[in-house]
Amino acid sequence: MSKKTAVADAKVVLAVGKESVLTSQVIDSVLRDARHSDANTVQVDIHATDEFATGEFSTLMSPSLFGETTVVVVTGIDSAPDEFAEALLAAATNPPEHVRLVVCHPGGVKGKKLLDGLRKTGAAEASCSELKGQYLDAAILAEFRKQKRKATPGAVTALHMSVGSNLGELIAAVSQLCSDCDAETIDEKIVAQFYEGVAEVKGYDISDLMWNAKPVEMLEQFRWALAQDTASAVPLVMAISSGLRSLLKYASAPAGLSEADLASHVGVPSWRLRYLRAQKSKWHPDHLSAAARLLALADRASKGTAYEFGTPGGRSLEPSQAAYEIEKLLLAIRSPRQN
Repeated sequence: MSKKTAVADAKVVLAVGKESVLTSQVIDSVLRDARHSDANTVQVDIHATDEFATGEFSTLMSPSLFGETTVVVVTGIDSAPDEFAEALLAAATNPPEHVRLVVCHPGGVKGKKLLDGLRKTGAAEASCSELKGQYLDAAILAEFRKQKRKATPGAVTALHMSVGSNLGELIAAVSQLCSDCDAETIDEKIVAQFYEGVAEVKGYDISDLMWNAKPVEMLEQFRWALAQDTASAVPLVMAISSGLRSLLKYASAPAGLSEADLASHVGVPSWRLRYLRAQKSKWHPDHLSAAARLLALADRASKGTAYEFGTPGGRSLEPSQAAYEIEKLLLAIRSPRQN
């Protein structure tokens, strides 16, 4: 049985940060603990800006007719109207006996006055900020431990190369890897074998070709990967988009950061910085901004639709049409030296 945490059994919990995976873990932890005491515990979600949110919330805070424990998950407090904020503060100060309250805030300055007010009630707080650098690596290793496995540093690096830096996707990859592999210790060779030929691995090669401003080679590899797996368009575009996000973070990083701090800020291993440095020299911010818009359209095309004015949901695409649309959009991404 997992060890109970202060957050898990608190009456009021603040989940602060944008990382949805961590927020979900906090909610699951509170719900699991509540159901340990009361198997009939129910979860109710309230968004602070919904039309009837204040009335619904006030009803939930009233004495329970049936006596069941209720885990109330509140989101949207960064935009909460005054009436809802007052009801929430009152409930957090003196929560009803049958209620466990989880309040989610994305962080930042919006709605900070309400967040600070909730902190003053003595609520337990869980950090759900996006993880980068060594903290992201630590979360991956923790997931391996949860699966009762060990992992080498090389395995973690290989996972980054194969999957990217999204925590949810990395956790899913660790779970799948441990499910399909019997080895007690996972190393980079096992990860490479597991992902051999998988589109995500090829995707990051294609991403590097894109941001190294090699469109011909990129298109060649894109067509090859698509020929091997017709369903690979989505992860291929995702990989290119992930490469763009890393490049944008690197380009906008504050001056004077150490290599370790810069890697943490960007959310990549330190060895990736030299690749990003070379890529940055090939692009102008305006071209990267245009690339972001084009990739959003490519992502849509990879999922079978194209934007069309006046058509709700867009125009449906056949697989061959989708492939053509994606190629056209990728080739429209041009660095200054290609123009």
